[in-house]
Amino acid sequence: MFEAPERDGLHDSIVGGLAGFAGRLTHAELPQTTLHAGKRVLLDALGCAVNAYDFPPVRALRRLAGTASSTRPATLLGTRTTTTPDLAALVNGGMIRCLDFNDDYFGSKSTRAHGDTGPHPSDNIGGVVAAAQMAGANGAETLLGLVLAYEIAGQLVDEVVLRGNGWDHPIIHSVATAVASARLLGLNEQRTANAIRLAVVPNICLYETRVGHISHWKGLAGPNGSRAGLFATLLAEAGITGPDLAFEGPRGFMKQLGHQFTLGPWGDEVPPFRIENTYFKQFPLRYEMQLPVQMALRLREQVDAADIRAMRVFMEHKSVTTRVAEPALWRPDNRETADHSGPYLIAAALMDGRVDEGTFEESRYRDTDLLAVVDTIELIEDLEYTAAFPWRMACRFEIELRDGRTVTVEGDRPKGHPADPLSDDELDAKFLAQTEPWLGAARAGQLREVIRNLEAEPSLDRLFDLAVVDR
Repeated sequence: MFEAPERDGLHDSIVGGLAGFAGRLTHAELPQTTLHAGKRVLLDALGCAVNAYDFPPVRALRRLAGTASSTRPATLLGTRTTTTPDLAALVNGGMIRCLDFNDDYFGSKSTRAHGDTGPHPSDNIGGVVAAAQMAGANGAETLLGLVLAYEIAGQLVDEVVLRGNGWDHPIIHSVATAVASARLLGLNEQRTANAIRLAVVPNICLYETRVGHISHWKGLAGPNGSRAGLFATLLAEAGITGPDLAFEGPRGFMKQLGHQFTLGPWGDEVPPFRIENTYFKQFPLRYEMQLPVQMALRLREQVDAADIRAMRVFMEHKSVTTRVAEPALWRPDNRETADHSGPYLIAAALMDGRVDEGTFEESRYRDTDLLAVVDTIELIEDLEYTAAFPWRMACRFEIELRDGRTVTVEGDRPKGHPADPLSDDELDAKFLAQTEPWLGAARAGQLREVIRNLEAEPSLDRLFDLAVVDR
């Protein structure tokens, strides 16, 4: 490892703010509510990961990662296989993300970006845990890394307009994982700053990932951002420097976005930490569609889907599109498009009384009776909902029935929103439902207890051992 020369060069206040926060935060300063929130997000994420063990893109990633080895290895979840840390970050993050059941974050009450971007902060967990393994971190140190990653990701969500400027959110994970990894690996402030710079400049991503016919990359882009952030940290650890003005330079991040921003307060300055405002999912689908699906399930008590002539669904601006602009959402032809299609998800909930893995089978999304209900649905912006998003998250159905009657229903905040959170018992039930079929009831319960008491773990070995799928 060579020593990069110290510089007194041009200063980037965003890089300095991120690196300074990472350097000052300690586990001892974290409130119990924050630590508890860290265990909740890890429990939820690992449940999603184990349940995705046999998903075809995950199998493909495992085969790829199995071709590599490292003298500083990290483990692939569900296995005893080790690989390079950056590939472990991608595979494990992809397992957490690809069934679209993991957590999200759109901002706090004081967000200045108004929910522009929802970047699934648990996409960082693959990278953070790989760094923790490399560092030989214990459970308490790993929790600190998770809190750092969620706080950095949430800070950027609160302040930065990405989606509205045509860019995708994996850059947020690159930065968040770089900061958390740098702390776990013991980098000083200068090298942490270089890790952040090297996470930013090479890794700005396009929003094309999430429109039209949606590919596997939808579920892998965020974890790949985390992989890139970990790799940036390893470069900085080795002494590689990055461009000084990664955010604020004349050709930097802000210039490319066409959007200037500053950092707001951190969780240790104005509590709570952002990890305490995590948005959890009840259903494996895009977060903005959680409330419409919950409403559609309740609506079945009043309306038969076959009786609907027209259905107008009023939502905030970012969830609204048209059949002309995105025809694939009215005729999904793969899982990734179906779990992001508002019209399809609402129709499936109305007809089937559930949304689960069966909803995303080809035979279901090609069913002509179901597609006939999809064709009745129009998405319309409500300006009041747009102004209140994300802390309110409202939706309204206006339905015309074939017999001439009309039905109007309105909902406010999905179950799982930080203002209507999932309880610990509800998160436990979600975790066990996903892990017991793969691990058995005994080991699934043991894994839950390890996560609940993570500070007592001297390493992450037991966590990985208990998560091994034996079939």
